Amino acid sequence: MEIIKTITLILYLGGDVTEHTAYEQISKCLKAKRTIERNLYKESNSVRYSCENKTVEISKNSDGTTYIVKIIK
Repeated sequence: MEIIKTITLILYLGGDVTEHTAYEQISKCLKAKRTIERNLYKESNSVRYSCENKTVEISKNSDGTTYIVKIIK
């Protein structure tokens, strides 16, 4: 496992972090956020997406792709 700083798209559901995805560029994160907000959660007050610069712990899958294990801060 490795600790890095990355742009992270975070789903807050009822104020708690539910999902998170790492992006290399803020523009790609914001594009994903806009797409999600347009298509999925237009009318919900308890759902919020945010692109944030976070320190995260990552690991690798068996196929070599990385994923976020947990958000450090």
